[in-house]
Amino acid sequence: MNAETDVDVAVVGAGPGGAVAAYAAARRGLRVALIDRESFPRDKTCGDGIGPGAVRVLRDLHLDSVLAGRRRIESVTVFGPAGERSENPVPVLAGKSTDVFVVPRVEFDEHLFRAAIAAGAEDVSGTRYLGMSGDAGGPARVLELRDAAGTHRRLRARLVIGADGAYSAVRKDLVGQDRTSRKFVGVAMRAYAASRDFEADGPSMLFEFSPQLLPSYGWIFPIGGGTVNIGVGLPIAQLRERGVDLRMLLGEFADRLRERGVEVGELRRERAHQLPGVIGMPRLAFERAALIGDAASMINPVSGEGIAYAMTAARRLVEALPADLADGAALDRALTRFEQGFRADRRLHFLSCRFTMALLRHGAPAAVVVRAIQNDPRVLGGVFDMLFGDGRLHAGTALRIARHAVAA
Repeated sequence: MNAETDVDVAVVGAGPGGAVAAYAAARRGLRVALIDRESFPRDKTCGDGIGPGAVRVLRDLHLDSVLAGRRRIESVTVFGPAGERSENPVPVLAGKSTDVFVVPRVEFDEHLFRAAIAAGAEDVSGTRYLGMSGDAGGPARVLELRDAAGTHRRLRARLVIGADGAYSAVRKDLVGQDRTSRKFVGVAMRAYAASRDFEADGPSMLFEFSPQLLPSYGWIFPIGGGTVNIGVGLPIAQLRERGVDLRMLLGEFADRLRERGVEVGELRRERAHQLPGVIGMPRLAFERAALIGDAASMINPVSGEGIAYAMTAARRLVEALPADLADGAALDRALTRFEQGFRADRRLHFLSCRFTMALLRHGAPAAVVVRAIQNDPRVLGGVFDMLFGDGRLHAGTALRIARHAVAA
């Protein structure tokens, strides 16, 4: 990159959302700079689950080679609030894929990053975004960057896409805050452990909805080779209200599983990360700029899943762009349409997540929901689609849950 470079699109943040945006924009023939403060490969705190929404984008964009040789999750084990256990196959939904894979983020993110570079995006990794300003000389924004050697650089871009995570510097410049309100933020901790219990009869994932973790849950996802990703999460408000430590909750979750006869080896590589929930999603479209992914609080508040939101938003944003990014009026209209469409298409999905989160905050309703998930395949399918895709809580699903309340 020269001391001052012109590009069509500058993407700040090369996680799944940013990498997909850069890939799609480069495939359109746009000049793209993909900026990230870290160099790849790099780890990312996550459950490593790649749900149906993300899988769909991978396949549509022909990026699914990262799934080659990996077996889809075949079954789901659920422990309820009273310790009751159920095992069910991954639900089948009419007209929708429910394929789930587990791919370590160190591999998944590098795959998408390399695909974007191969498509023509310029590699500006290992470079910190410092800020941006308007361009007095033309229709662009000017980004200030600093690489690992301390060299300062300026980059002029007709469009800036902020995909730089939960502590987004781009969001701070555009919105005035680098993160969402804490009342809409969760925090999760993941670790890795040895276990052979989740692959022998076909890959299986486990969820525990215990009183200690509601309205969130504990999970185990197998990454292959006798290793699992194990983790827990809670809204920050609950964590503080209860005066508990996330590392302690993770250790207790592992101990409960061991007491039930589940193999869980020594926990290693524990890391925590904040999860800004979509309930606190800020404005997405600005003059010659947009936010996606964690930078836009695109995290499912119930499941903590954000990859599908980020990748879908990235794809839709690029598809909405006008042919000529120099046309400021056309670009503004396109960015506005992107935001309006993203919100409108998911309005009922977001409301469903919010309602479910409210139910899970209280012991009795939470027990009814989990019991319905355990005993009714159609409820499991509906909830599965809502947690890991873009599904909503249909009236039929709500009635089925209600029947379990009456039967209790």
